[in-house]
Amino acid sequence: MEIAVNKVVVREAVVRALTDENKQNREAEFVISTESVDSHETVFKVSGWDLKRYEANPIVCYQHRSGSDDPDMILGTSAVRIEDNKLIGIVRFEAADVNPLAEKVWKKIQAGTLRMASISANIKKGHWGDEKLGEDANVIYFDDQELREWSIVALGSNPDAIKRSHDAMEEIRAKLEKETTVKEPETIKRTVREAQLSINQNSY
Repeated sequence: MEIAVNKVVVREAVVRALTDENKQNREAEFVISTESVDSHETVFKVSGWDLKRYEANPIVCYQHRSGSDDPDMILGTSAVRIEDNKLIGIVRFEAADVNPLAEKVWKKIQAGTLRMASISANIKKGHWGDEKLGEDANVIYFDDQELREWSIVALGSNPDAIKRSHDAMEEIRAKLEKETTVKEPETIKRTVREAQLSINQNSY
């Protein structure tokens, strides 16, 4: 059964090995998303990524602090692309004289102390896995999702981001479970609308 939702979830990303060219350009490349089943038992379909909103304002933050009044929490900008069925992000850090925090984070990435990032995505549509298509029936497959932002983070995602992501998934799963027992089309539509209202209350 297809779901239509508007919910922000957070996923971890991993830095690739830095090349000499990366170091010269103050850049770090991350594998932001793949079609592997993650710890939430969800899959982001690569074909479902909508990057237009992000490309209009391609900032990279520290610890998802995009709402901070400290402008140094914006570490730089990035380019995103799809390559070999992976979503890739390349961040270019601001210069040291512009942003001391960006310089410190960049040095920590080079030293291997910081190596994680996480993405924030607005989920629009998804479905339970269809075994006829070779999918896992216990996994949710996201078919339409919008990249909102991504950040350099310590220890994966910050605890609040993890909690929000976990809570979002629990709400989506609970609503899907209810929908599978409903037969009337109008009732299904009403249930989806209720799900949208419920999960939007916790969006950030």
